[in-house]
Amino acid sequence: MSIYIERKFLGFVSSKLEQYKQKNTDLYNFRCPYCGDSKKNKLKARGYVYRKSNDYFFICHNCGKSTTFAKFLEHVDGGTYRQYILERYANGETGHSNYTKPTFENLKGNAYSRLQSTLNEPRGDSEESSSVERTWRAFAHYSVKNLPSEHYARDYIEKRKIPEKFWEEILFVPKFRDFLDEEFPEHTKDEVPNDDRIVLLYTNEKGEITNVAGRALSESKVRYCTVKVSDEKKVFGLHRLRKEDRTYVVEGQFDSYFLPNCLASGDSNLGGVATILPELDVVLVYDNEPRNRDIVKQIEKSVDKGYKICLFPEAVKGKDINEMIQNGLTADEIKDIIDKNTFSGLQAKLEFVRWKRC
Repeated sequence: MSIYIERKFLGFVSSKLEQYKQKNTDLYNFRCPYCGDSKKNKLKARGYVYRKSNDYFFICHNCGKSTTFAKFLEHVDGGTYRQYILERYANGETGHSNYTKPTFENLKGNAYSRLQSTLNEPRGDSEESSSVERTWRAFAHYSVKNLPSEHYARDYIEKRKIPEKFWEEILFVPKFRDFLDEEFPEHTKDEVPNDDRIVLLYTNEKGEITNVAGRALSESKVRYCTVKVSDEKKVFGLHRLRKEDRTYVVEGQFDSYFLPNCLASGDSNLGGVATILPELDVVLVYDNEPRNRDIVKQIEKSVDKGYKICLFPEAVKGKDINEMIQNGLTADEIKDIIDKNTFSGLQAKLEFVRWKRC
């Protein structure tokens, strides 16, 4: 278990290591964070993390620094180091090892809470659940949930008030194009920004990835970039779908985290999602923008096709569900508003005419 944990936490701090690259299995190379490596040649990288028995160690062939992985991690990022020793301890690795047993009284902040919530999360036993869990485990080293509490990407998610139970599924990468090239080398999109982004994975019902969306955190001409990595329909959140319950379909991926059994289209074509769920009780929840021509046009199409739609009352402030949450409404209150303002057939046509004039 030690190697898995150390490999994961090395991934967490890899963006802080200049010229970082994996040379082969359990051998990583980068510029030394102790001596800074060559001052004349910025391409020289003589720091290494390597495996010995069941642990990682660090060595620099420039300054000669040699130390355990734990001390190396503490030097690079103290916050990530505290998460690391907590996870080692939680996994029962309290015997002879290259780290010091943590003093929990000094660590009962966010890292401690995150660790405990992770350990207590229920796990499904079905084949589908196992497949979904494998998907998220494969990308765990990118997860916002595992970022230090002071990290700006984590701060962004906290400010959006995204429920913490979904943080495991929200990723952060410092270079989006490099991430795609490494994890999805067969993707066919050429123009992809190589900047820092929140990454959201579209899945099918088995948890297999179909599309990858990147939301820019820094200034960018391309705020959202979605890359197709399979031939399946682009629907966000299918791995959470319960077909026996009412299904809500929204536009934004973040919005889908606030409603039960909710999917997201990633655009205003909610009717396109409804077409692949013909036997289910589906409610289309468009953004609350009655003066947006594209949204009005899409709602009119859905009304004509007989779909159930939600039309928010004029008193509800916020262009989408996430904004309503930030404005003070609770998820339960929003669901109640949606259920009370869901229409279909002739009633939907009448309410739609009134709504678009508000």
